[in-house]
Amino acid sequence: MPEPPPLLFAGPSTWGLSPALFVEAGVQLLPPVRRGDVGRQAGSRARPGVMIVCDGVFQIAPAVSHRELCEAIDAGWQVWGVSSLGAIRAHELRDEGMHGFGGVYEMFDRFDDFTDDEMCLLHCPVAPYFPVTEPLVNLRHALDQRGRELGIDDAAAAAVVDALRRLWFGDRTHERIRKALIEDGGVPVQAADQLLHWLSAHRLKTLDLARLLRAKPWQALGAPGRKP
Repeated sequence: MPEPPPLLFAGPSTWGLSPALFVEAGVQLLPPVRRGDVGRQAGSRARPGVMIVCDGVFQIAPAVSHRELCEAIDAGWQVWGVSSLGAIRAHELRDEGMHGFGGVYEMFDRFDDFTDDEMCLLHCPVAPYFPVTEPLVNLRHALDQRGRELGIDDAAAAAVVDALRRLWFGDRTHERIRKALIEDGGVPVQAADQLLHWLSAHRLKTLDLARLLRAKPWQALGAPGRKP
């Protein structure tokens, strides 16, 4: 009997990705996860499989809980977290058997000041989940990858991140980020515009999801199964 397709809970992190990528990865795409979804999906399968948490809700409905993820893991599900709420839960449950993947997940160990708030954004509530604001983690990635090339030193980058961290995530529009780059970081207008242009094509949360779908790391761990 063939293995059932991995379940992928994702929303705004899919913005800009080709539908063919999900087909080629062989995943079953589901809306952003909310509390209760993990148990319902796990209960609908005759045997445990692979579950990937990418995006999830946390204001309009209760967020996916640690308990339900741990119950799925204990039932034999191979559970992965990536990009957004999935990366948060994977970091929190890294000692409980949840697997993390990607640059966002790794930032919890790279930066002492990295917080859950950096993954948050406002977006259209239905597919294709058009992003209205920019997650701070995507800007941090852009500064890390292109900042020095554009003349933005570490002190200027830190000043920009600090200024934006004081804002509610729903206020982190490209216009407000541009203002922070220029006014708080002292970044020349041309360099600020170049950074934002690069960011729009290289959003870390989306890049992480694409890399996971291409790498299919769940395959290296073998078939899921109930813990002894």
